[in-house]
Amino acid sequence: MKSRSVNIFWGIVLIALGSVFLLNEWGVIQLYGWSNLIWALVFGVAAAFFLTTYLLKNGQEWGWLFPATILAGIALLIGLEGTRLGRVLSATPVLLGVAAPFMVAYFRDPESKRWALIPSWVFFVVSAIVLFERYLNGNLMGALVLYSIALPFLYVYVTDRSRQWALIPFIALAVVGTIPLLGIFVSGAWFDVAVVLLMAVPFFVVYFWAKKNWWALIPAGVFASIAVGLLIERIFHVPFPAGIFLGGLGLTFGALWLLREKYSTDWAKYPALVLLGIAAIVLLTEEATSLVGPIVLVVVGLAVLIISLLKRSGKNGTPER
Repeated sequence: MKSRSVNIFWGIVLIALGSVFLLNEWGVIQLYGWSNLIWALVFGVAAAFFLTTYLLKNGQEWGWLFPATILAGIALLIGLEGTRLGRVLSATPVLLGVAAPFMVAYFRDPESKRWALIPSWVFFVVSAIVLFERYLNGNLMGALVLYSIALPFLYVYVTDRSRQWALIPFIALAVVGTIPLLGIFVSGAWFDVAVVLLMAVPFFVVYFWAKKNWWALIPAGVFASIAVGLLIERIFHVPFPAGIFLGGLGLTFGALWLLREKYSTDWAKYPALVLLGIAAIVLLTEEATSLVGPIVLVVVGLAVLIISLLKRSGKNGTPER
């Protein structure tokens, strides 16, 4: 019965809409000459039609709310065009119109529709950014957008600790969101170093969160090695030290090899030995440099420190997560 009522309702709407366009073609009315107020009313009525359909279906099919709320936002946008309030609001009503159905879906069924918080939160934040964009720095806006997308994933994890997968997009988006923010505080050559270090952070977090994720040490080591190379390049004003980079990769695989008793990482000794050997050759044959000796000492010292810390951790038998 409800389905029949919806069909009758939309049949009448379509007939009325077709009649309006026919009258326009025959010159009885002039659609293009209508004022903004009339067009705002037209979009408002269209929004009411979709809202009526949603209500006729007992609120079970929340997808009908999208045209209802979006068209209502467009109606408000057109109605306020040229006014001071319209200039302030800009596209905010339309963006909020996209967010509203997701919120309705969540509040109707919080358990199974928890995912709806993610798009609704994102559109709410983007709406706020559009509203206040004239007062915000461009880099800050970029960071806020990415942080806003990251936060719902954290909420998903906090409310249900079994959903550890949500931490991965949260950490990744939070780190990437920090990159535009860095542009405000760090500039020039140091910006590259900071960005590369940031790229290593999510992988270190994944590894230390659960040691069984030993694979995360590889990208973490790659980014950390690049960052160390860039740091030496900036501080000592020398070309990018390929030997240090290769040595860092060798140490990364060496660290994996030390985990062989718990995980299948015995294979890591081969790339570790090859990379450390090549790094030593590169360091000893590079031109110029009185820095080779000190740098080699630093690298060896780091290797000894890392190895001793990893061995100590193994002896203490730290429980894994």
